[in-house]
Amino acid sequence: MALSFHYKGSLKEASLLSDLIFEIEDICDTLRWKVKVFENSFPDNQFTETQNDKDYGIILTPPLCEPVSFVFDSTGKICNPMLKDILSKEGGNKEIKVITVQLDLNDDNPEPVISENNKDFNLEDIIHQVSIKNYSKKSTDYVQLLELIRYLSNKFLKDFSLTDEFGYWNSGDIHKLTKRMDSAQWLMDSFQQKLSEKSFSNPEEFIDFLKQLGTILKKSIKDEEE
Repeated sequence: MALSFHYKGSLKEASLLSDLIFEIEDICDTLRWKVKVFENSFPDNQFTETQNDKDYGIILTPPLCEPVSFVFDSTGKICNPMLKDILSKEGGNKEIKVITVQLDLNDDNPEPVISENNKDFNLEDIIHQVSIKNYSKKSTDYVQLLELIRYLSNKFLKDFSLTDEFGYWNSGDIHKLTKRMDSAQWLMDSFQQKLSEKSFSNPEEFIDFLKQLGTILKKSIKDEEE
């Protein structure tokens, strides 16, 4: 099971980059987390109006976690340097086809509704939002990382926003986080166990199985809210 969060923002001032890198290196040295440093200063300590091909800042990698980027493009925006390198070679806006399958499990005889849409997406939006998965089973590890990001973002960043799929960022409630993690793990284990015990001879049997799983999920969510 992975706990995911997504964030974006900008460095307050170009001159703060070296201080940010130094502080992260110092913290990660204490925690024994790996780091990777890119360019450690902007040209003339100024952001550029147009983006160049260089990356500025540092990546830190906690145990059982994807790399966390405090890397910026030359305009001062946080970016994912690997995606920036890959996607910037394509350039411009691209169009993708989104196929959606909807199934109402409350219907007695559900029929899948399939729709196709062509959607534009902006490469800049993708490059400048960082998505992280944390695979630690300890809620304290997740909290430690998010609180470090909170501290660093308050001190060095502006226009910062973070979306935490498990809700800790806004609530600050580690007990609620732990409960949600336990519930999610229980649901995954239950699904895998029930799936291993089942054999489906036709699509209708699989839909019935999904209905039962949906009932369990709704009850779990209701119990959590109470």
